[in-house]
Amino acid sequence: TDAGGWKVIFGKGTQLTINSGSA
Repeated sequence: TDAGGWKVIFGKGTQLTINSGSA
């Protein structure tokens, strides 16, 4: 990710990306 974002990985291949400061 970019702009100070972080990733959370769930189970098989499911990815949630949350960007802090950027919508």
